[in-house]
Amino acid sequence: MNILILNQGTYGQRIADNLNLRAPDNWQVKILKLPDALPVIVDDPGEFLPADIPSADLLLYLAENSQAAQLMPGAVQLSGARAVIAPIDNNAWIPAGLRHQLRRELNALGAAVVFPEPFCTLTEELIDAQPDLRPKQLEMLIAFTRNFGRPRLSVILDDDEKIEEVIIERGAACGSSQYAAERLRGIPAEEAVPQGGLICLHYPCLASMKPTRPKDGVENLMHLSGVIFNEELEKALSKAVR
Repeated sequence: MNILILNQGTYGQRIADNLNLRAPDNWQVKILKLPDALPVIVDDPGEFLPADIPSADLLLYLAENSQAAQLMPGAVQLSGARAVIAPIDNNAWIPAGLRHQLRRELNALGAAVVFPEPFCTLTEELIDAQPDLRPKQLEMLIAFTRNFGRPRLSVILDDDEKIEEVIIERGAACGSSQYAAERLRGIPAEEAVPQGGLICLHYPCLASMKPTRPKDGVENLMHLSGVIFNEELEKALSKAVR
């Protein structure tokens, strides 16, 4: 699979580095750096995109403002991508109204788009919930989601009920799952939650700390990312191998 990453700064670069490190060997990951300064309204994306964009199966949007998000349809048209993942780790980067507009424009170009909020909520179930996916679009999105998305873990405990190893079956795209797994070694199983989620936040998690729609006591996307890791760690601990 050929992946093209649209990036602007540190947030996207860290995800790109993790994909290059941990993606399957038969994937190609390329990065297109978008301009930092863009007009509020982008009338012609072609003015800000190179004509020789690499061809891609999947587009990964990791830029950091709503102006850059308007370049997505142009990038899809030039790259030939048939699927787009545009994570919402900060609502200001792709506001809700712009998401609806982008979905219409991308669908008209033959590309499906999914907006995981935050990135570590990406699952097969989220992909399956997308309307009217074509076989090629589904193939690309599921292939990515098998490798990166909501953490899926298993745990090995030693004779003292301490964590001997956390095995990452699927890790967050940013690399926080592996970071936490390494630092949980030697911690008593009964203390692993909530420590695992806190370690993820100290990675540091780059999801927004701005208040969002409250859900089950979760007030912002950064907090939610820690909750997600703890939920998955708790599941893994309940099935831990000794």
